[in-house]
Amino acid sequence: MKAKFATFCISCGDKIQPGKEIAKNKDENWVHKHCVDDSEGLP
Repeated sequence: MKAKFATFCISCGDKIQPGKEIAKNKDENWVHKHCVDDSEGLP
């Protein structure tokens, strides 16, 4: 999904700009899509 609003990624702390790809993490928070991919597979 693409972000509609500017916010911050709670996973990495960087800005999420409108139009960037986002996804929900395991805690149901919106983060960068690549932040979800990076954390999958970790215990």
